[in-house]
Amino acid sequence: MIEDINSAGLPPGLLRLMDNENPLGPSPLALEAIEKYMQAINRYEWFEADGNGGLQHLHPVNMLIQALAKSDGIPLCDPFAPEAPHPYFISSGVDQILKLLAVAYLTPGDRELIEAEPGYGEISEKARQINDGGIPTRLVRVPLTKDHDHDLDAILQAITPKTALVTITNPNNPTGTLLPYEALEQFIDAVPEHVVVIIDEAYHHFVRDPNYRSAMSLATSRDNVVVVRTFAKVYGIRGVLLGYAITSQAIKKKMLVYNHARASPLAIMAGIAALDDHEHVRRSKQVVIDAKERMYTAFNEMGLAYIPSHTNFVMVHVERDSQAVIQSLLDQRVAVSPRGSQVLKGWIRVSVGTLPETEVFLTSLKTVLAKI
Repeated sequence: MIEDINSAGLPPGLLRLMDNENPLGPSPLALEAIEKYMQAINRYEWFEADGNGGLQHLHPVNMLIQALAKSDGIPLCDPFAPEAPHPYFISSGVDQILKLLAVAYLTPGDRELIEAEPGYGEISEKARQINDGGIPTRLVRVPLTKDHDHDLDAILQAITPKTALVTITNPNNPTGTLLPYEALEQFIDAVPEHVVVIIDEAYHHFVRDPNYRSAMSLATSRDNVVVVRTFAKVYGIRGVLLGYAITSQAIKKKMLVYNHARASPLAIMAGIAALDDHEHVRRSKQVVIDAKERMYTAFNEMGLAYIPSHTNFVMVHVERDSQAVIQSLLDQRVAVSPRGSQVLKGWIRVSVGTLPETEVFLTSLKTVLAKI
């Protein structure tokens, strides 16, 4: 029952399955790092004992770049020199990076952004704001395929001399579908050089396809590709805002001209610790596997269509007005997302929870569907 739910980071009696958050909460090692370094937030520079009786001057951004390179398998110069070229751009969350790219590449005016419909939409919203602000910007939405995946051929055909940005979320949000690396590589090879391709890999940790390959190698080998990633999902540290991009020196220089949203040192130290919290990552992946399998079984029993997902959420067709279902669930203090339902009529997006949370959702859904 909903009264028995006490979700991580929420008051008791509320079930929030709408923002693809980590139901286990943040990485414990990240919390330890926040507790350790929060006493220094009054300082512009941080120091700590080096174990040999001396003091070590901490450079959080450089430390994170080295930790990311180790985790991602990207070589850096040895010894690492921050002034040497490297592919990392650190920011206060992925949304800030997407908005920064929109400003950097669309604000000259008379430019176009292409995104799938439905897609994540954050950068599209920024494009609308730019246009509303008096800088002519055209937003082109390309429908998904019948399998709810990016239609790369149609996106390619939509590109014009005015196209500045193409954004692809892989796995996609909200449908959870996955593009193979080979398809992305062929697409990028066919894209004109004046177009920057953004590949959002926010959910890459949850992909179980043994043939999956990240697009990082495309970002490090080409001048017009950006891969963005977040610490908000598998690591569970959304509240301190930390994300990063992997891209070429040319794109980094362009972004730096417009950049105004540096990540806080406290968020960075939490991120470094989270990268090393392999047990939390393992548990976070497993809770996603367990919850999706339970939902799939229940949806099959209920006769509801769903889209098998490579993420920590699932789109399910409720065969009714999705807004009515969402509101009725909310009346029972169960929050799910309408993302994508404006295009995919009758569908709702459900983030994974723990197994007890999933059971409460399924019970609530059955109750709601029986009444509507």
